[in-house]
Amino acid sequence: MSSQKLLRKTLDQVASNNEMAAIAVMNAAERTGDELLRQKLHRVIQQMNLDAQALRSVRDSSFEGLKRA
Repeated sequence: MSSQKLLRKTLDQVASNNEMAAIAVMNAAERTGDELLRQKLHRVIQQMNLDAQALRSVRDSSFEGLKRA
């Protein structure tokens, strides 16, 4: 496997892991009775999803650059 493909695969896997972890945190947030903690967890969830999107954007833009070269 080429290093570019490995990098793309790794970025995608890390993004997927972030999304799965965000779901787990969301489930925990729904179960807590502490409203302040729930709000903090929702901010963490939002950041994890934004990070996943950023990783996929890097993956896609890197791949586009490779296709043009």
